[in-house]
Amino acid sequence: MLTCRKAKPTDAQRYFDWANDPDTRRQSFNSAPISLETHTAWFSRKLVDANALLFVFENETGQAVGQVRFERTPVADMPDEIIIGVSVDARFRGQGLASQLIGQGCDACKQAWGAVTVHAYIKPDNQPSVRSFVKAGFAFSHESGKFANSSLVFTKTV
Repeated sequence: MLTCRKAKPTDAQRYFDWANDPDTRRQSFNSAPISLETHTAWFSRKLVDANALLFVFENETGQAVGQVRFERTPVADMPDEIIIGVSVDARFRGQGLASQLIGQGCDACKQAWGAVTVHAYIKPDNQPSVRSFVKAGFAFSHESGKFANSSLVFTKTV
């Protein structure tokens, strides 16, 4: 059983390590490594941003196993677009945790923001991520080039 909590300032290094994991960078739309300075400024802003939710998931022994992040982009006269991001600590990959993180993260998102539609942008070659989102109840919506790369968009209303 995983527990979910909001990220806090002391999670900055953990998020930095997860973000710069080589597999995470390879599957990101911007694959360049992230500097500690850039990350620290971003993380500090996101912790207090009303349009961002950052969650850390821990296993039964209190080890942090991954994170789920939601970012809401208000658009005038249109429903907000809420984008989910997820990563699993390299030590815990291959255990089927991603779909649990996504599912529990969506529950926490719903508690914070109410019923919303969440969008996952996934590189077409990232089939493990596709399987995790489908297992968590997401459905394919369309193809996109939103992040200057082709992506598959999966959605779920929570």
